[in-house]
Amino acid sequence: MGKRNKKGTSKQFRWTKPMEHVFLEILAEEAQKGNKPSNTFRAVSINLVVEAISKRFQVQCDAKYVENHLRTVKNQRQIICKIRGESSFGWDDNMKMITCDRATYDAAVMAHKKYEPFLNKSIDHYDEMALVVRKDMSTGSFASTLLT
Repeated sequence: MGKRNKKGTSKQFRWTKPMEHVFLEILAEEAQKGNKPSNTFRAVSINLVVEAISKRFQVQCDAKYVENHLRTVKNQRQIICKIRGESSFGWDDNMKMITCDRATYDAAVMAHKKYEPFLNKSIDHYDEMALVVRKDMSTGSFASTLLT
């Protein structure tokens, strides 16, 4: 999963779709439990992800990889929110997909290449992503309203 340098230590960690699913599943659950005070996860939550990824996928995961991937997911969520805020795009809540016609797609991708992975494609684990990166976490009966 990671490329090795001359010393044998991993310098790059590759997240697969199944790994990301486990990552988001665990952190969404931790967020719902209230283990995300002040917009950051507690170390115990990060370590749960490290242990689960390492054990399940037989790789050497580290807390820094989880924290780096969390930043990546936050950036992806910001892009999604920005696109959804633009009037030329629609949203299919059943498919968790940003929708647009071909001309809008072509113009958007030409202007913003980073939009391409999110247009007219179902966004994997959208609800979990929303829970994980949301800044104002609620728990209990209000947690279900955070999935927007």
